[in-house]
Amino acid sequence: MRAASSPGLVVLRAGEYPAGMIEIEITDAVATITLDAPATRNALTLAGWHALSAAVAAIGAAIGAGRPRAVVLCAKAPGMFCSGSDIGEIAALADDAALRAPFRVAMRDALEPLARLPMPVIAAIDGDCFGAGVALALAADLRIATPRAVFAVPPAKLGITYPQEDVARLVALVRPGQAARMLYGAVRIDAAEAARIGLVEIVADDASGAARAMARSMATLSPSSIAALKTAVARAPLGHDPALDDLFDNAFAGDDFGKGIAAFRARAR
Repeated sequence: MRAASSPGLVVLRAGEYPAGMIEIEITDAVATITLDAPATRNALTLAGWHALSAAVAAIGAAIGAGRPRAVVLCAKAPGMFCSGSDIGEIAALADDAALRAPFRVAMRDALEPLARLPMPVIAAIDGDCFGAGVALALAADLRIATPRAVFAVPPAKLGITYPQEDVARLVALVRPGQAARMLYGAVRIDAAEAARIGLVEIVADDASGAARAMARSMATLSPSSIAALKTAVARAPLGHDPALDDLFDNAFAGDDFGKGIAAFRARAR
């Protein structure tokens, strides 16, 4: 990956991946991961998944410098998000068994680190969000869709299944019944229906603008608090976790708490 930087700005491009190019721009406290393969409606190839993994790793490497504090995931071209994994590569898996596990692992190696980033990740969805595109959106913490967004998880139409991590995230977000409806029926749903069942949190005419505004707002808050709260949200379905009690107790000794209390007292004077 190539990097060009100026004060407050870091840009990285995965230009060597012709189908499924991923770009990252880190401006001050907000990173933007952009999908830019409009000819295939941002279908992700194996190389594209590797590029996304590299993009997430670059964001992780930037954390040590104190940024970014929030991430926006979006498409560069309007009217699309991600049409899924590249259909040509999926078709090739029928004849080449040796490619199947690497393809699955490449998806996992991109999506799991994205889901584990310690800062908020907000997906802005405009247009098609199908198959692996839904998996990509599910790896974010929040999803904002335009009214023209359309969602579907259609592996049953192709006679294949869906990665277990992505099934788990879908079930956790929309509950088993709605997950079954989407997976077993391969139904297409619009943004309003996606919001009704909990697949997206906000419907806005300008999803990208709304996502960036939310990211900028969240980036002003305590990164240590958000990282701990992300851990708590992820572990909530598992029940009581003593490690989360320790996170709560230890936060009071942290620098962010000292700064937050000082700012609160200054405002109260």
